[in-house]
Amino acid sequence: DLIINDGPPGIGCPVISSLSGANLALLVTEPTLSGMHDLDRIMGVCRHFGVPALVCINKYNVNEDNTRQIESLCMTQGIKVVSKIPFDNIVTEALVHGLPVVEYSEGAVSREIGALWQTIDNVLTKKTEQIV
Repeated sequence: DLIINDGPPGIGCPVISSLSGANLALLVTEPTLSGMHDLDRIMGVCRHFGVPALVCINKYNVNEDNTRQIESLCMTQGIKVVSKIPFDNIVTEALVHGLPVVEYSEGAVSREIGALWQTIDNVLTKKTEQIV
């Protein structure tokens, strides 16, 4: 029932194409200046095309000041930050072993990704019920 599309970073034609017909966009950013700039721009693209968006801050604990700025930006734009995934070397370990982190570890990163999936599923389920 779901098609999950991993779109490219940026705001160019490939991004616009990946949003075509989408019911929801999960905007994943990192607390860097370029990440914050790109997030602001893609939020505008989503708004322009009427695609509802949620935000996930990856590696949020690398720069918590920038994370707070991202949360503030999202609040002013009316977009919910639904996940803050911490930086953890366990992700690299999982990659080295050729496994998704959620299969390799039951730590904080995996729990946060699981909670993020549940949130997205709940949002999509509510949207589907409203459409039907």
